[in-house]
Amino acid sequence: MAICPQCHTLHGDEHRFCQRCGNPLMPDENSPKNFCSNCREPVYPGQNFCTECGQRVRVAVPSRGAKKGSAKAGVFYPPPPERDQGPAPRRRSKVWIGGVAGLLVLLAITYVVLREPKSKPAMRPAETTPSYTPAPRADNLQREVERVAEKIRAAHMNKDMNQFLSCYSSAYPELGQLERATYENWKTYDFKNISYNISNVHLVGPNVASAELIWNFQLFNHQTKAFELHRSAFQIILEGAGGVWKIRESKEIGYS
Repeated sequence: MAICPQCHTLHGDEHRFCQRCGNPLMPDENSPKNFCSNCREPVYPGQNFCTECGQRVRVAVPSRGAKKGSAKAGVFYPPPPERDQGPAPRRRSKVWIGGVAGLLVLLAITYVVLREPKSKPAMRPAETTPSYTPAPRADNLQREVERVAEKIRAAHMNKDMNQFLSCYSSAYPELGQLERATYENWKTYDFKNISYNISNVHLVGPNVASAELIWNFQLFNHQTKAFELHRSAFQIILEGAGGVWKIRESKEIGYS
């Protein structure tokens, strides 16, 4: 190891110049040495503990005339910069007092703002929304009726009661009787082919439409083991709600 003769910083053997002040380093054998009081191993300036046994190194107490942190005092590593601890508490107290004053000012402003009466926004008259959707055009209304008829046709072909009842409004009179009669027909007949014809579609009120619906059924009768053809004509009233049209009333006007 080598020690700097200027600042007494200890370096490794690979160093030739001081890494702190730049002076040429002094070989280890030329540096002043002390010895550990426990194991008698050499210790170097600035070393606080023995590197062999860990014994604390006793150093000579500097005279009163020596300045603290003198450059000639031996150091093992560069000492940390000294802090001026004199005025620190006073600065902390000033910062603390300033923070409390700022908080009080902020609370006072908040109190004043909250006490000020706020102007209420002008109340607008409640907007009434129509309970019905705008009336569809004639061609759109025709497609809505066709959509209902197609669902009824698919329900008969698949014998799907949930799909069949979804085409009728909950206000349809004797809906339970219609369900029972449809079940009886499905027991007796198999629907082989179904076609329909829609005519006279027009609005009769807000979201209420009227149409004529003619059904043509090709059936297989399980009792007679024969095919049959039937034709039924109905006058139906449809009601639209939420963009969905359902049959509210129906009246048979022809059967063969």
